[in-house]
Amino acid sequence: MTQRESRRLAYDPEFARLANDQLQQQRAVLPVHDITGRRARMASFVAGMKPTLPVGVHQTILHVETADGTKVPVYHLYMSPSNGTTTPTAAVLHLHGGGYIGVSAEDSAPSIAAYVAASSVPIFSVDYRLAPEHPFSVPLEDSWSALTWLQANADRFSIDPERVMIMGESAGGGLAAALAILARDRALSPPIAKQMLIYPMLDDTLKHDHTNGLAIFSVEDVITGWAAYLGPQYGTNDVSELAAASRVKDVSELPPLYIDCGHLDLFIHQAHAYAGKFLQAGVPLEYHVYTGVPHSFHRFAPDASVTKRAFANRVAAMLSV
Repeated sequence: MTQRESRRLAYDPEFARLANDQLQQQRAVLPVHDITGRRARMASFVAGMKPTLPVGVHQTILHVETADGTKVPVYHLYMSPSNGTTTPTAAVLHLHGGGYIGVSAEDSAPSIAAYVAASSVPIFSVDYRLAPEHPFSVPLEDSWSALTWLQANADRFSIDPERVMIMGESAGGGLAAALAILARDRALSPPIAKQMLIYPMLDDTLKHDHTNGLAIFSVEDVITGWAAYLGPQYGTNDVSELAAASRVKDVSELPPLYIDCGHLDLFIHQAHAYAGKFLQAGVPLEYHVYTGVPHSFHRFAPDASVTKRAFANRVAAMLSV
């Protein structure tokens, strides 16, 4: 690696200072297919953050029945109506990250509640079932059940069904992208208003780390997640665009796209390629790249300037619907 390349592959100085302890804890690379080890590490990371719900944000746990009869928890995060007003609002269906194998809506709820506090837009976070116990297409169908349930119950929650967005981080971003494709294929009406993909996990063929180990979420993590989610189809050409959204060919009828990613994230190239498809097709697009930060950067350093910029951009995207 040249000196110039080394300078390009470096953390944002403020981010590095604020995130140093957490980065060191996450740097060890686990063996491929070690699901138990990864779940333990994710649980430890989430426990270390210990966020609390922002003042004024409430949480209710609801349950949605899926096609196979399973009742999937959905975490409803919302602000109390001002002066008793019940004017229908926009809403977000949220899908958490975790490489398709870990974390839960309960773990993510306190963090995403910050978006509710900043925007007053309610969020419904789906505790979809995880791979490998529940591989594709179970998590996607869980998400679909939650989406159609939310639209059907719009009056109950004072939501405008024409202003329902979907949002997800990492694997949740990949799942949200796939859900947008599924909603198109099943002619959801009204259609999804916007898809917000936060450093999404879209491409099941990724095998190379361009960041010289700075990405934190490693190639081994990526392979483990996709293999668990796709099962026997992993590594073949039989993977559906509903399983790995990067494989979609026609995006012309998909919802407007918001997408962001750190330039030291393994997913930056697939995020760039996915955004390019929407640009080429003339679908409304907002695309942000944040220099000097890896995967899940906002969780490692919530007070960093780059995190605050990303947060403001995401809130603005929510408020645009």
